[in-house]
Amino acid sequence: MYVDVLICGAGPVGLIFAYQLKRMGITVYLAEKARETDRVNYGGAGAISPRTMELLDQLGLADRFIQHGFVCKSSSIFRGGQRVSECGWEYASEIGDTAFDFVLNLRQMHTERMFRTALEAVGQQVHEGSRLVDFSVTDPVDKNGSLYTVILENWDGSTTLVNARYIVGADGGSSTVRKLAGIKFLGDSTPMEWVRLDAVVTTNMPDSRAGPVSILSSNLGNVLWTPMDHGRTRIAFRCTPQLRQRHHRGVGLAEIKFEAIQALKPFDLTIRSVDWWAIDSVGHRLAEHYFASPSTTPRSAPSYDVLTADKKTSGIFIAGDAAHTYSSGTALGMDVGIQDATNLSWKLAGVIKGWFDYKILVTYESERRPAAVKVIKLDESMTSVLSGEVPKAYPGTQTDPTQIFLEVLNGYAQATVGLHHRYEVDGLLNQINDETCEIMPGQRAPDVSVCKPGTLDRVRLYTIMQNTGKFWIVTFVRPPPSVMERYTHYLAEFHERWGAFCDYATIITGQASSVGDALAGHEPLGKAYFDVDKRSAFERYGIDPQAGGIVVVRPDGVVGFACLLDRFHELERYFAAFCSSTAKRGLKRSPEDHQTLWSNLYIS
Repeated sequence: MYVDVLICGAGPVGLIFAYQLKRMGITVYLAEKARETDRVNYGGAGAISPRTMELLDQLGLADRFIQHGFVCKSSSIFRGGQRVSECGWEYASEIGDTAFDFVLNLRQMHTERMFRTALEAVGQQVHEGSRLVDFSVTDPVDKNGSLYTVILENWDGSTTLVNARYIVGADGGSSTVRKLAGIKFLGDSTPMEWVRLDAVVTTNMPDSRAGPVSILSSNLGNVLWTPMDHGRTRIAFRCTPQLRQRHHRGVGLAEIKFEAIQALKPFDLTIRSVDWWAIDSVGHRLAEHYFASPSTTPRSAPSYDVLTADKKTSGIFIAGDAAHTYSSGTALGMDVGIQDATNLSWKLAGVIKGWFDYKILVTYESERRPAAVKVIKLDESMTSVLSGEVPKAYPGTQTDPTQIFLEVLNGYAQATVGLHHRYEVDGLLNQINDETCEIMPGQRAPDVSVCKPGTLDRVRLYTIMQNTGKFWIVTFVRPPPSVMERYTHYLAEFHERWGAFCDYATIITGQASSVGDALAGHEPLGKAYFDVDKRSAFERYGIDPQAGGIVVVRPDGVVGFACLLDRFHELERYFAAFCSSTAKRGLKRSPEDHQTLWSNLYIS
């Protein structure tokens, strides 16, 4: 059997990765070592950030998640039965600049179920009870690189051999893919432990089903109370040495329930049923690299290289917990993993299709690993303050616990919301133009609201810019656009060469009875929409309505490039930086001819 990509692990990261690749026309073999009867049905990750909701929205999945999850738009904190104000937890009610102005609480079993339903809809099978045993790499079979022969052991003892161009490890913190690829997993565990309990409860604590609550307990530190889906509540707290001393015969479910009831006093708490509970050690680990390229030497003498931009070969990637692990208390792991998958999937699909040069895959590690480093540092600090300790990242002179708590919580709030993270400018996917618009490459594209012609029904930009693995070229114009004739002539040729991986939309200031009238008789580039609310779309993207502009949005909703409208010829420079030689051979003119063309485009 041959496939483009073999994915090990059918948790949330592996499932969403397979779903995206399948939608983009890539053949996938998805192997999961656990059988359905062996899977844990409760527990696991339980929070989805606004940014991840935006990414799911671009994949057509957000609505079904909201139908089942618990929407958190408020938060509170209690000490001694009294509500404490201005303690930093207000972020849940202050999320802005997104339609998804909330954190969605949804237990992992339901997240996986919905991903599996989406996979079935696109015809992708999950091969359960299929465990990775080993893989070997062949000599290069063509200009695109080698093939991997993967050995999978099935639950019934049989063996399956799969030949794949790429292997993706989404198989958790003990990743077999990572180990076989020789990628180091740096970091360690700590003596700190966290308790988590999912249960049906009743309580007289105010706002117990309004949003997350932090209960400042004298004996357990911060007890985290989180309303979950289907009427459940997650209670989490540190399993302290003192707690273990109180229960020297061992800490089990009965002891955990007792401690939770005591911590909530003076409020009453009745735990009616428990779906799941766990005690997890706190550890932070990070893969040294997110990619490995095995040489063709035998497995008895393996040799692995790190991906560099000048290589063209097959490769092994890791994502999610296989690449980074965090504590369970801060609930950020699944979010980061889904964003890993969304970052890599379109790049890998584009390389397989021959659209993009292999060097684009370098940016997966350069973009996503720093994001994981940032979250690990934050998670270390957040875990400490929730346990009543001073984080090691803070100097000894700063000992005000309240101030430290607020600073750490502010950073945690930004990470939980996820809207402000920006990838570095790299001269490849994220390019700065000297005469650019104000919006910076590498940042999330704002999900502004625009209006459809005629009905003036509002529609969000992310609803327009669905993620199918293609770039979006969004043109901002003000009637009458004097440059439009030159621009549309240029775009016609541009689309002939690069159109396989580009889609288009046009945003026009104000409104008109006819799109044609607004564009002085020219056809819009893609569908046209009006920016009627005091040019809010133009303003949010930092585009001068008098000059107009062009914004290139990557498939994962990140701004790649922006320029003034009359500098439209810069589009070709942007795409030429990472398009494959096959795509570049589509150019029908020499560089000299193109320079002449660009000069003529400025002639009225």
